[in-house]
Amino acid sequence: MTTTSARPTAVPSIEQLPQPELRTNTDIQGNVLAAFNKDFTDFRYLHFPDAAKGRGWLSAILNTVATTSETEDFNEQFSLARRAFGRDPALTAVRCGVSLTFDGLLTVAAEPEQLRKDLAAFTAFGAGAAARAAALGDTGDSDPKTWLFGAGTGEQVVHAVLIVAADTEELLTEKLKNLDAVEHAHRIGRVHVDRGRTLPGALKGHEHFGYKDGISQPGVKDFHREDPERKGFRDNRAGTELIEPGEFVFGHRSEQGDRKAPAWMKNGSLQVVRRLRQDVAGWNKAVADGVKEFTGTMDATRLGACLVGRAKDGTPLAPPGSTVTGLGSDRNDFDYANDPAGRHTPWVAHIRRTHPRAFAGVNDDHPKSHRLMRRGIPYGPAFTGGKDDGEDRGLMFVCYGTSLEQQFELVQQHWSNDPAFTPGDPKADRHVPNGFDKVTGLAGKAAIGLEDGTHGTVDLRRFVRTTGALYAFTPSISTLRLLAEGKALPNRSTGS
Repeated sequence: MTTTSARPTAVPSIEQLPQPELRTNTDIQGNVLAAFNKDFTDFRYLHFPDAAKGRGWLSAILNTVATTSETEDFNEQFSLARRAFGRDPALTAVRCGVSLTFDGLLTVAAEPEQLRKDLAAFTAFGAGAAARAAALGDTGDSDPKTWLFGAGTGEQVVHAVLIVAADTEELLTEKLKNLDAVEHAHRIGRVHVDRGRTLPGALKGHEHFGYKDGISQPGVKDFHREDPERKGFRDNRAGTELIEPGEFVFGHRSEQGDRKAPAWMKNGSLQVVRRLRQDVAGWNKAVADGVKEFTGTMDATRLGACLVGRAKDGTPLAPPGSTVTGLGSDRNDFDYANDPAGRHTPWVAHIRRTHPRAFAGVNDDHPKSHRLMRRGIPYGPAFTGGKDDGEDRGLMFVCYGTSLEQQFELVQQHWSNDPAFTPGDPKADRHVPNGFDKVTGLAGKAAIGLEDGTHGTVDLRRFVRTTGALYAFTPSISTLRLLAEGKALPNRSTGS
């Protein structure tokens, strides 16, 4: 008897390719390499009353923590169905991820003093986000004194970050009821809750200022397939360079061989969570008013794109590096090498300062060592236009990596907030001074001079303020289990 496969015949060639090693990993948590990509995401910031209750809570939720393998299985199935039917399929799932702050690890660790020694080299993580705030520009309205979480004392100290993500509100609500019961049973304190939601309608996939978000993510060696026609780049993602996995998860090869860690951190990642409130009405007005300071063909739409680096639909201002691969849906195949003076994408543009591409290694010759794996989602209601409505809205910024200092903090402190950093050729014949990142950076002046002769200076206050921040560690499933069982953690060195 002959049987015929019911699977589509259009995709067997790629399905027959060997899976990259990390693609099927069941020890790395989901959302680090494989994104949750859900429309409904709650963030719970939790406090453990003591070690026993913290370990009990970890034991109870351990089986609900998502892995890389199951997360990417769903993502691939969803993508295949979307391509086949031309719309989002009726596939749904709920995913959970858990991270522990430095204080949280010390609370549940069997040998807290040994753990403290293990983490001695991780200066920023040990200090915490609040202690690093001033150096990162979190002062004034963004000072930790104003934060909703991340700077508390006593029972307001956050020990764990629980991310619960679902495709529907109903699925999320059902899961949260179960988690409520677990928290209650172990007397876990809830410091704060944030509710991230994808914006509705035409704003889906955009942040509150109206710009498409999350476009340019790094590819990861041994997790994403390599383009057979372009070595070093991700298959089917033009312009997406592959980065060594040790930049995002411990215990694997890194770009410079500088990401060593104790063995219990293998397959784990450092996490940054920032609650960024956006003043949309203020931004819109400032951009419209800023047009008056320019000569040439400038309007609010163009000026906004200059400050972000992309049009609202995600189209970059940067000319592509290739007339073939640079013509995709997001035209992501560009590196600014053909725009050293910022005549197309100004030096102050947000996406250029936070990801300078060809100019990322100008100061240290390590261009691939500063990438971030971003997993953000908006919170709060969509802005409907007009005057400020007083609503709290913004972005839940989440990123992962293996060096807070060389990744998140470098991008925030030295690229976004240092006018001396040049995301272009410092020898370029430019007639405009550099300035801060005009979206998430500090207030101040910045000049823009474009190829067609349009030029002027913007002088903006800050329209994004930090209202909460945490540094946490996202352990592997195996390390979570050891912590839950109160067992000693292996601390020989690992990684490269």
